[in-house]
Amino acid sequence: MPMQEIAAKIERKQLIEEYKFLSRLVEAGPEAFDRDAALRIMEEREKELLDEISYLKQKEASLVGGEYDRSLFDKNVLCEDSEIILRKPVDEDLEPYYLLKKEYALMKSSFANPEYKDKLWKEYLSEESLYYTVERKQDYVFLGYCGVKNLDRKIWEIAIEIKSDCCGRGYGYRALKMYLNTVADISKRREFSSRVDADNLASQKLMEKLGFQPYGLSEFLLHKEEDQLAAEEEYKDRLDERYMALAEKFHVEPRKLLSHVLEYRIIV
Repeated sequence: MPMQEIAAKIERKQLIEEYKFLSRLVEAGPEAFDRDAALRIMEEREKELLDEISYLKQKEASLVGGEYDRSLFDKNVLCEDSEIILRKPVDEDLEPYYLLKKEYALMKSSFANPEYKDKLWKEYLSEESLYYTVERKQDYVFLGYCGVKNLDRKIWEIAIEIKSDCCGRGYGYRALKMYLNTVADISKRREFSSRVDADNLASQKLMEKLGFQPYGLSEFLLHKEEDQLAAEEEYKDRLDERYMALAEKFHVEPRKLLSHVLEYRIIV
């Protein structure tokens, strides 16, 4: 599974670089660290990012014909059927959500930091996303979540994760189908995307069952061309018949599947 191996290498590299940086600080002594200068740099970068976000929001609004009423998503239960409910997160979701994210994480070293749990939770509740908890009606068990990752994007990207011990029972299909139809009706947006690892056969089947169509490839962990080419060369022996068939379906070079993830699109 190239993407998992790539993630492991990136994680090791990040940890080594962090260790070296901290070692240099210790050797240099506290007088070498200009805290005020560091804060000024952070504040300037924060302002740049906020300006960029503001610009993107204005641009996106003009492209889609105006903003939707976000308050329409404020009700506790977004939608439900006979088996599951899609509802707003509550405090009791924190621990199962954190364990779910840890279960599927490609790079698990971040979970050693106690503050990372708070970071994940804030992202789950963020106004820039539109996540809902998937709960089983029968016993109120937390099954997972689904939602839009970033509401500032022109094409909203859908994400879903269901606990591994609850997979294969149709919960993911039910949740995403309801979610897509409900969100499309409220927001008036009709086109959605989803990204899937080339080795994640279950998610590929789910996308196709829902009606998503192959759209192309998307960058994921590797953003520099030289890194992508290096990964494609390193893992080229993995290109079996399944990869060849997948490349033909997405109309891409087979080796590109080793450095990118699949992108699907759907018109609801």
